[in-house]
Amino acid sequence: MEQKEEEQIIKKVEEGVLKENTKRISIKEAAAASVMDGSGSRYITPYALAIGANNTQISLLTSVPSLLGNLLQLWTSRAIERYSRKKVIALGVFLQALMWLPMIGVGYFFFYKGLDHGISASLMIIFYTLFIIFGAFLSPAWNSLMKDIVGKERGQYFGERNRIAGIISIGIFFVCGFVLHYFQQISNLFIGFLILFGVAFVSRVASGFLITKHYDPELKLEKGYYFSFWQFVKRIPQSNFGKFSVFISLISLATAIASPFFTVYMIRDLKFTYIIWMLISLSGSVSTFLFMPMW
Repeated sequence: MEQKEEEQIIKKVEEGVLKENTKRISIKEAAAASVMDGSGSRYITPYALAIGANNTQISLLTSVPSLLGNLLQLWTSRAIERYSRKKVIALGVFLQALMWLPMIGVGYFFFYKGLDHGISASLMIIFYTLFIIFGAFLSPAWNSLMKDIVGKERGQYFGERNRIAGIISIGIFFVCGFVLHYFQQISNLFIGFLILFGVAFVSRVASGFLITKHYDPELKLEKGYYFSFWQFVKRIPQSNFGKFSVFISLISLATAIASPFFTVYMIRDLKFTYIIWMLISLSGSVSTFLFMPMW
């Protein structure tokens, strides 16, 4: 008995060390992912406008990826039953990183080979949809893994992690606005986007490499843990989380009616420079960062 207890204590200590190491690595991973966000994801709509996307295509670029990505999350729970969560996350991250390459390629063929703007925008929608799908698919597995890693200190840890990620994302986004403005002034806009998306690709690959260093505790699934989407819908009237989901859905619906076209309005109609657009877009992120502690 004493030997078993001693082995259990040693195992808990080793597991604690692995979890603490993973928490430190995860902050570095968040920093790398934030570089991708600030240099790539935030500039997707301006890029689509630069390759000739019209209003309908911009709306599809905003809606279709999110719709398909969220629907495919329903299958993530099945994937982590068969494969380790770390493998699911790492695969999603690396596939997401690869999508920057064809998105860059679309711009190259548009700017230098005369590819039709309709075809360019359609290809952009396809590749960006895949980008979002891969990111959405890994999200539930990542949330599950980090919940087991962090434990009861979730608020404090993720508050610190999100603060670091937010500062980096805002800083990179700010710098990239000036990069684009410079290359726009010298009439070589594609090179500006090439630099931004190249940085996004490298940083996401780095993020995936750091994911492979995470400790993945054994996943213990409780009997009857899984329920279908329709079972969830039926429970909404009796569930606080269900009511909250309806609340968030209605807010998202209201926001999505106009939000995809703010960038279009500023860049195409008001003729704002990338610097002015960046500063206006940045105001929302800065406000969130400043008031998050109060929330």
